[in-house]
Amino acid sequence: MVDANVDHMLLEVKKNTEDKVNRMPDPISYLHLLERGKEINALLELESLDEEDRSELELIWNSLKSREESKFDAIISVIKECDRQIDRVEKEIRDLKKNHEHWKNKRKNIINLIKKAYEKQLISSMPTGNKYQATIRTVKAKLEDNFKSWTNSEKRIFGLKRKTVITRLINNEVIDNKEEEIPDKNQLREAIENTPEEAPSSAKLIKKVSLTYNLRKRIKTGI
Repeated sequence: MVDANVDHMLLEVKKNTEDKVNRMPDPISYLHLLERGKEINALLELESLDEEDRSELELIWNSLKSREESKFDAIISVIKECDRQIDRVEKEIRDLKKNHEHWKNKRKNIINLIKKAYEKQLISSMPTGNKYQATIRTVKAKLEDNFKSWTNSEKRIFGLKRKTVITRLINNEVIDNKEEEIPDKNQLREAIENTPEEAPSSAKLIKKVSLTYNLRKRIKTGI
């Protein structure tokens, strides 16, 4: 009689165990979720997360562990919304960059017109309006050496050789040794200014002027 009771209890235990196993996720996925649980804790502790984002990620993680299809669909919907917002913001960024470039070019073109008018002596170096005034002055000319177009003879006269050596600090072993020819810009500038006939034919100085502007302070003398 005792043996019969023991057998009955063993059958009940086996049945209950089988029921629990059938209700659990498959072992591989379950272990995978447990491992991911360690990683999600590190993610949720990131300083860059605000409380709202942290709460949302916790909710998503718990939804994933539930293995419910409707909750997974909801999670993907959040990702899709992120995609839409990213596309929208990227378009706004492109539009802002385009608009930024437009105003930069417009400003540059207007300033260049004022400078050109000064160079043509159409306006003075201190143009003055009713509200604003400006000062235009000649600054150091820009050197365009066009070194690649120089002849070998020009390079010998107005060129420099730059040598770059990279060594290890621990034993002075040479890692890289590079030589290159470059223009002697000081000598070149001096030659163009004083003896242009001796300077490389492709090198030139580009005259430059600067423009500063502010609210009017001086007595108006016209433009």
